[in-house]
Amino acid sequence: MKIILKKDVFLNSIKAVKGIVGSRSVQPILSSILIETVSTDRITLTTTDLNLSISYTTNAEVVKEGKIAIGAKVIEEIITKLPDNKDISIELNEETNVIVIKSEKTKYDVITLNPNEFPNVYRRSDFSNLNEDEKQFEILTKDLNKAIKQTAFSAVQNEVGGVLTGICFTINENTLETVATDGNRLTRSRIPINSKGENLTFICAYRTLMELSKLISLVDDKTVKFTVLPNRILFEFENIFFQSGLIDGTYPRYQQLIPTTNEKIATIDREKLINTIDRVSVMVNNRTNIMKFNFEDSSLEISTDTPEAGSAKENMDIQYISENLLIAFNYKYVLDVLRNIQNEKIRIEMSTNLSATVIKPEESEEENSGDSYLCLIMPVQVR
Repeated sequence: MKIILKKDVFLNSIKAVKGIVGSRSVQPILSSILIETVSTDRITLTTTDLNLSISYTTNAEVVKEGKIAIGAKVIEEIITKLPDNKDISIELNEETNVIVIKSEKTKYDVITLNPNEFPNVYRRSDFSNLNEDEKQFEILTKDLNKAIKQTAFSAVQNEVGGVLTGICFTINENTLETVATDGNRLTRSRIPINSKGENLTFICAYRTLMELSKLISLVDDKTVKFTVLPNRILFEFENIFFQSGLIDGTYPRYQQLIPTTNEKIATIDREKLINTIDRVSVMVNNRTNIMKFNFEDSSLEISTDTPEAGSAKENMDIQYISENLLIAFNYKYVLDVLRNIQNEKIRIEMSTNLSATVIKPEESEEENSGDSYLCLIMPVQVR
């Protein structure tokens, strides 16, 4: 194999696929990038950890066809150090399995792994003929990324949380609903999707969606196609093919947890609320993160106290006409949702100091899309 390509093209390709490579993998081949020629002017870089895999296709001058597997860390480090805006030549000596990397006066001889040991992964051509058990959809990349960012932070982020380590996707009547919860809070986002009338529910792992969000930031594609198989999901961009296993299990029946009768409603400037919480948090107990919110007529007092450190409080003007309510939250949960809302004002819907509170964007009648986004937070008992 021999290929020639620009440094920036090659480095961007490596960065696109390296995210799922394990540095301490039991199998050395899983720490490598598989580089294959696919035509006279295209190559594909592929990585996998057996659950996730990414293939990135890019331009290159293919002098001789072939494939190699090389450690992801070493190839990235080499390419990073080569001169900018210059051609890079990569040639394999098939007798020694050593590749020669050249750029101007710099030369590296790098030992490669056996590319035939690289695990088999799905290719684009493998799902060109779908059967009835496979569903294909198309969605705007900006909408999908927004749904990920608005919900994924509420998922359990460890390996023992079962289905709660994932985000539940439900497709129904041209709407994609994404939901995540860790038992203390729940986030739900609804965005439009071209579903062709098909209904479907599946659970995507948190790690899968974080990697997908990174890939979206690297592409200019306006839309992304995804295909749902019985146990896998495949995402297809113009130059990137990304796939992941799905989480097996049944997601909790979250619909019944979302209150519909919270009558105490406050409307607050989002940016002012973020800044107030941030200032008061200086004196919060870092072990509990508890912050008190005292709602009174047209006023909100936010306070916290730590016996060994001191206390802080601040008042702000809000729209609120219901009876007084003192309620406490983990303030980090509140900040998480506020930072994922773009609207100028937010709406807080409450009932009692121990019942679920809903935070959502305050939308005008023109903007209203049927509760497109909300976060449910369970209060903390104040002693």
